[in-house]
Amino acid sequence: MPDDNDRITKPPFMSLLSEGNQRFLAHVVEHGLACGRRNSDDFIRHFSPHTIMKGLANEPARRASILVSTTGLKEKIALKKDWVDAATDLQIALDEGETDASTVVTLFTPDDRVRFLEPQQLWAFIREGEFWKASSGGKTAVDTARSHIAFMLDRALEDKLLTHRDIVEGLTVEELASRLPKAELGRLISQALASGARGSAFTEVELIETTTPSILVQHVALTHIWDTVIVPKIAERHGYQTPAKGIETSLRPPADLEVTSQSPQIDPPLPDLSAVEDKPKHAEGAAPAPPKEMSPRASSAATPAQAGLKPPTPNRVAPPPKSKQPPLNRPATKPANDLFADVELIDEELKSALGED
Repeated sequence: MPDDNDRITKPPFMSLLSEGNQRFLAHVVEHGLACGRRNSDDFIRHFSPHTIMKGLANEPARRASILVSTTGLKEKIALKKDWVDAATDLQIALDEGETDASTVVTLFTPDDRVRFLEPQQLWAFIREGEFWKASSGGKTAVDTARSHIAFMLDRALEDKLLTHRDIVEGLTVEELASRLPKAELGRLISQALASGARGSAFTEVELIETTTPSILVQHVALTHIWDTVIVPKIAERHGYQTPAKGIETSLRPPADLEVTSQSPQIDPPLPDLSAVEDKPKHAEGAAPAPPKEMSPRASSAATPAQAGLKPPTPNRVAPPPKSKQPPLNRPATKPANDLFADVELIDEELKSALGED
């Protein structure tokens, strides 16, 4: 019969899901339940009968399978239940003690949990309690946290959610050199020399295969592993957790404030026309309407400025047009008839003057 340690390192199932990020979640949730870090009551607290049956809204056979085992309904009747009625029946069975959380969680298989529940909610269930900060609760709590994080790293490598280089870059070589004991550093040096003798490179793959995740969690702080590898390279990268905004992103101006060559030019604000007197518009060729007469009292009491009117503009008399004088060096020319008339007039004036003399 396998002991508890075997159950921790070897989950009792092998996921059949096609996507690596789904297999990872299925294994990690089941490992958390198997190693005792999470329990069935925690699961039902996160995923109530309403949430479970709503996820199975299009799966009548799966709903019926849970109802038959938890409520005692006949399968034919259970198949007729919609998801709302199924959720109500399951909740009543839990409330009345006809079933328990452990039975519900067992019937809701690990792969189905991932198929029909939201991955972000499953990750919230995994990370609740910040177990990676375990420093109290005795040796058991710390050992359980180490085992769970080591399992996460192993599964992430197995399901190709990250690479050996991701782990080394996250932890950094400096951190490993300062945390690993001399015995582990000696093993790394020996492996590096052996690789050199074979003419092969000693890469991050060989480093993590030599210093496995189960060894790393014994010497590197769990908070450091969580913050530099688990969160950025697994949870955020694969959509289990919303990425936190970095400093560089927070200092960058919003996109709608960035100025580009294609940004539309902003027209200057229009002048305030509220103080400008509206002028009547006249049809072309029509005389303007006479101004409204003011009462004597209003005309004597209110000045144009007080009445909100502009003072009249004085009429300006246009100067007479300048006459065009002939050039001084060119005498003005007249028609021939006018010239003869002038000569006759001068002649008559001379004769009149001589006669008077």
